[in-house]
Amino acid sequence: MHRPILIAVCLAAAGLPSVRSDAEVFILKSGGRIEAEQLNPSRERGQPYQLRTSDGVRLALTESAVARVIVKSELDKQYEALAAKLDNTIEAQWNMAEWCKEAGLADQRRRHLQAILALDPDHLDARKALGYQRFAGKWLTQEEHMQHLGYVKYKGSWRLRQEIEIASRQEQQELAVKKLRKDIRLWLEQVATGGRFADAANRNLNALQDTDAVPALAEILGDTQQPKAVRKRCLDILEKLPATGAMPTLVRIALNDSDSELQDRCLDLLKEQGPHLVLSLFIDELKSKDNDRVNRAADCLGRLGDKSATLPLINALVTEHQFKVQAGSGPGSINTGFSSSGPGSFSMGKSTMVIKRKLQNSSVRAALSLLYPGETFNYNIEEMRGWYVKTQTTAAVDLRRDN
Repeated sequence: MHRPILIAVCLAAAGLPSVRSDAEVFILKSGGRIEAEQLNPSRERGQPYQLRTSDGVRLALTESAVARVIVKSELDKQYEALAAKLDNTIEAQWNMAEWCKEAGLADQRRRHLQAILALDPDHLDARKALGYQRFAGKWLTQEEHMQHLGYVKYKGSWRLRQEIEIASRQEQQELAVKKLRKDIRLWLEQVATGGRFADAANRNLNALQDTDAVPALAEILGDTQQPKAVRKRCLDILEKLPATGAMPTLVRIALNDSDSELQDRCLDLLKEQGPHLVLSLFIDELKSKDNDRVNRAADCLGRLGDKSATLPLINALVTEHQFKVQAGSGPGSINTGFSSSGPGSFSMGKSTMVIKRKLQNSSVRAALSLLYPGETFNYNIEEMRGWYVKTQTTAAVDLRRDN
């Protein structure tokens, strides 16, 4: 019954002239496409579509033959009515492009601008509207120009291929680091709990040779909430790897950690890896407001054994620090914990004041003695500077205190 109707539909679709402004688009399951006016827009489910083509042919289209219907908006219909009467001249195409711009029909506007370029390839306004600029006498879009220069669009920005390759390698490394971080934490947990996978986890940890593991190991080592056994295991593994990426963590532990064993082992690893890489971090601590940190930094510099720290150590033989004291109290009331103590260290109702005091740093003197066995050092900074210039240098040296 419906076979002749479907044949008629296909023939109509093949030779369809310009469509009516009130046409809808019917996408067929067979892959065809029909534009026609629907005569029964209120049809019930299961009923055929009653259509009328632009040349007046009436069709009945079964529901089972239709994949979907594109209902055109009034704006689309208005555009199609105007486009059907459009002359193919530069002025007419430009006016239509401007109408599309005001109506927000971007795709249609582009088609009319391209039609203008087909008539006049050097039409300036159409070129600009389509994003063209002149480069070396040629009309090129920004995309064409950037591609000509060797750039490629990558994640929303223009990048050279070499940059993309570098970025890709970095991404791959970041993924590898994330995976190892997850694996290492799992292995350490299995070893610590003695689960049934503990032996395999232990073998995996012993076999670690990938430098991508360094960030994860440093992160766990620097976590003071971790059990000491776990932190030591991470340090054991780091000792077998190039640990450059872990150096900030090793320095922080050497300066601050409450576990002296971990402090010493971190210092030993820093010395093995190359003290010159972290020397400036310890030297900066010689200028700390906290006198305890000054002396701890000096202990570390003495252990590292790099004589490049000589002049900064000499300048830190005596350092000035601030302390809070109760007003009217004697010297014995100095709160030497100024850096960490708060107002709660004093009796309620009593005012406090800040004083400055120069302190001789025994750890600094001991560090110099480690660097120069047999030499005698005192706390006279000017005298020690003179010794340094006379015995350790062959050129003029700037002896300012910030060296």
